[in-house]
Amino acid sequence: MSSSFPAMPSPAQAARLVLVRTRTGVKPYLTPWLLVLPATLMFVALFLLPMLALFVSSFHGYDPNVGIIRVLSVQNYVKFVSDPYYREALVRTLRIALMVTILSGLLGYPVAYHLNQVGGRTRTYLTLAILSPLLVSLVIRTFGWLIILGPNGVINFLGRGLGILGAPLKLMYTEGAVIVGTLHVYLPFMVLALLSSLQNIDPNLYQAASNLGADPVRRFVHVTLPLSLPGILAGSLIVFSLSVSSFVTPAILGGARVKVMAYLVWEEDLVMLNWPFGAAIAFILLVITIAIMLIYHRILEAGRYGVVFQ
Repeated sequence: MSSSFPAMPSPAQAARLVLVRTRTGVKPYLTPWLLVLPATLMFVALFLLPMLALFVSSFHGYDPNVGIIRVLSVQNYVKFVSDPYYREALVRTLRIALMVTILSGLLGYPVAYHLNQVGGRTRTYLTLAILSPLLVSLVIRTFGWLIILGPNGVINFLGRGLGILGAPLKLMYTEGAVIVGTLHVYLPFMVLALLSSLQNIDPNLYQAASNLGADPVRRFVHVTLPLSLPGILAGSLIVFSLSVSSFVTPAILGGARVKVMAYLVWEEDLVMLNWPFGAAIAFILLVITIAIMLIYHRILEAGRYGVVFQ
């Protein structure tokens, strides 16, 4: 027979509650809120308030002779939507981010799978090799691709030296260069997300599948791949959100020929000094990124416990 009275705390729990109240003079249920209060205040002061000011600024006008015109209108958003130049930049940004995400998944999954299979020092050394690019500045890593993809770079030098190329390939300032450089930057994030998901799979499931007659291919398709789906989705979310807002790599490897949304924001704010329109571009990118993140979140929640074995 169940009782309607709440469970009594154990002596140890009661002692901790009394100790917390005695030392701090604060009720125990307020302690978690006080702990997150400093971080919350910093988040509001350094992110929410500036973003609110930026959002209001995006509705202002701009005159090169006067500067910012403090008259609220949606002209900046209408200008972006109605101009094919800006719409093409948006599509290009999403296309590059999507390609980087797909390639990082295809290249990162075998690496994460191998890391999950090996152990000891081998895994440690391989993990350090994967994470080592993160210890180098993003600008330096991107300039390294200039040496590889340039007209007199490694690829063209070897191609002409071996007689394969008659003229240097035009590799710089193309979408391909931006995709390769961005992929190199964000691939470790995909590998780490996949490795974390693979490590959470119970090894007994592999043994059970083998006992039921599954060969390695069927074991991978029906056990490993479905159970690693959360890692695939989480890694894709991280890589896509970082790629879609990337600026340094597209600016160096793509330049003015391959303009992405982040480049347009920089150009409008610091070159044209049209801060309201730059703010509108930034918010369009922010809204699209948040929408994609929410969709990914719904997919993650829907598939978290919905793995079906066939």
